[in-house]
Amino acid sequence: RICGIEEYEYPENTWDCVVSNLALHYIEKIENVFQNVYKTLKPGGIFLFNIEHPVFTAGVGQDWIYTEAGKPQHWPVDNYFMPGERNTHFLGCEVVKQHHTLTQILMGLLKNGFTLEAVEEAKPPEEMMDIPGMKDELRRPMMLLVKAAVKK
Repeated sequence: RICGIEEYEYPENTWDCVVSNLALHYIEKIENVFQNVYKTLKPGGIFLFNIEHPVFTAGVGQDWIYTEAGKPQHWPVDNYFMPGERNTHFLGCEVVKQHHTLTQILMGLLKNGFTLEAVEEAKPPEEMMDIPGMKDELRRPMMLLVKAAVKK
């Protein structure tokens, strides 16, 4: 079925695993998704998702502040505790994303009955450090990966 995350029917007690790949930072009411995913998973079911890290989405421009020479100076984090819409320029396009704090994401899962099994702030592996710009990816988290489970 092709539809938005919010429009899916989420049949009860149906799936063993739900995977979300880089979608939840486009959803305003993320806790509604957590409720629906919990409902649709069988006991022992797993919810795996990756989302842009809240440090990444907190800045409006989602870009580094550069020195006059063009070197990344720092990653701006602003209005972190003010969740909501962020209009940004990303991969050559104007995009509307939703910023959620780490507390909203993790506590939203716990409040909806999930057990956290793994939380990972993804970083590039050592073998990628020779790629131009990759070392700067160690200066701030870009992705958050989470594995949450429904109790058996």
